[in-house]
Amino acid sequence: MVFIRVKKVKGLDYYYLVKSQWDSKRKISMQHTIKYLGKAADVTIDSIPLEYKNNPRILSLLASVTQEHEKKVVVTAELKKKVFDALKNGDIEKIVNVAGKYKEQAGLTEFYDEILKPVLYDVGYLWQENKLDIGMEHVCSNMANKTIHKITSSIKPNDKMKSIIICTPDGELHNIACNIIESVLFEKGFQINNISPSIPTDSMINYIDGTRPCMVLISVTLQDNIGSAIRLVKKISTMFSIPILVGGLAINYCSDMERKNIESISPNVRIIVNSPLNVIVKTIKGIAKGNDTRNIKNFEHELVV
Repeated sequence: MVFIRVKKVKGLDYYYLVKSQWDSKRKISMQHTIKYLGKAADVTIDSIPLEYKNNPRILSLLASVTQEHEKKVVVTAELKKKVFDALKNGDIEKIVNVAGKYKEQAGLTEFYDEILKPVLYDVGYLWQENKLDIGMEHVCSNMANKTIHKITSSIKPNDKMKSIIICTPDGELHNIACNIIESVLFEKGFQINNISPSIPTDSMINYIDGTRPCMVLISVTLQDNIGSAIRLVKKISTMFSIPILVGGLAINYCSDMERKNIESISPNVRIIVNSPLNVIVKTIKGIAKGNDTRNIKNFEHELVV
């Protein structure tokens, strides 16, 4: 008998295609995993091996998953609108309440990835299309930062992990991404030194020398600041032998050649492109555990590049 076994991790369902066989000697039913299917919401009929696609049990479960997914899409859209309106109205408590409930059901990283970040992308898009006044765009950004800080301050610190510095290069004034990364890493027990936005490179070097972190995370939002980021990476690489992860919207928009040029500065440098927060956190935890160049390369497959 073949069926899909469900495993729940932090409120999320993960599917395994399993075959149950009777062991006549031990007189018990043994289960053998045929294939790990992944997160339930992402599983489709194409995820199922050809020989099992017409199995009634599997078809029935996939039909129910489709219905749940459609329901989630509607709920997510409603929550994003609620958060968007709250940002415009300065209602931080309403957003924190949404984050709290979402965190219970899925997780903090999911709230940021599925709700807050898409809303902020919409804010930026509306501003670029002249459908949102620059003043309102600033209000939304400021409210988002205040909300993130409030969420982070509500997390009980445990400091069981190593110290990490989060920063932006000199001239980069956008730091919402830094605050989000701080929030999720702080929740995982890291000691976070978020010194964004923009400080002079020499001050950055002095700070690293004084705090001795296990790694440095650099966020770049505007492409005009790529040059500044490169200079910062070169300076850190010259002075210290520590992992450096570079990401942000500007990095997402860079060409493959530009990204490779940044990584070529030092074996300690890795570029992060369009990776979900849970993947970034997993990668950072792996690098921090080993704290060497090999760990960065070992986790290369984890980063969406």
